[in-house]
Amino acid sequence: MRKLLLLTFFLIFTNSYSQEYIFGKVISEQNAQIAGVLIININTDEKTYTNNEGNFMIAAKSNDLLRFVKQKFDRVSYTIKPEDFQKSLTIYMQKSAIEIEEVELKNKLTGNLKVDNNKVENKKKSKLNLEISKMNLENTDIRILLPNAGEFKQPKGEGFSIGAIKDRWDVVDINEGYLYILGESYFVEELGLKKDEVAPFIGYVMQSLKLKNIKKKGFFYSEDIAKFQVLAEEKIKTFKKLK
Repeated sequence: MRKLLLLTFFLIFTNSYSQEYIFGKVISEQNAQIAGVLIININTDEKTYTNNEGNFMIAAKSNDLLRFVKQKFDRVSYTIKPEDFQKSLTIYMQKSAIEIEEVELKNKLTGNLKVDNNKVENKKKSKLNLEISKMNLENTDIRILLPNAGEFKQPKGEGFSIGAIKDRWDVVDINEGYLYILGESYFVEELGLKKDEVAPFIGYVMQSLKLKNIKKKGFFYSEDIAKFQVLAEEKIKTFKKLK
């Protein structure tokens, strides 16, 4: 009898503390497997990535909220149900739409992109070039480019000298770069910040990142954006307490 009681207690204890896992696959609208998707359990801060076949495994409990994040795809949130532990999940992610601001062309188009681009009004050139670069990266997804150093306007006081330029970007460029790539809606709608808190929060997260290579080269790799998002999810609660 005593042995039976001990065995029962052991089984209850084991079940109470055993970890449950969710298995699944992330695919696109075209049923293509998506590798490198960041999956975050919002309730526990557990994180993982999909493998080359789009498969993932993450610890979770019923009613936990999973968030799926990847550059150039719309974010997806999914709440775990009890029956999800008995099957493999299939998560669909949709590519984000790229909107290009309308530009005015004063001359007749030739059909040659390089020649026609030179005819665009100067005030619109930088934005058009940036959007073309982003679209060219859709297939490679090697790195995310932003405007070259100097395209972000910097205030210059009378008699102010910037001296010798060693890096292509400074911290202001990087701060504005994160905002441009992720979009204001990510910080306001996803993280719940006020608009005037966005720039200070980006700076707060940047304090925990190594920015030397970004400053030197003047662009982000995809992994730089992913690292920022992971830290942002971790630090948002602390930041709000500081406020």
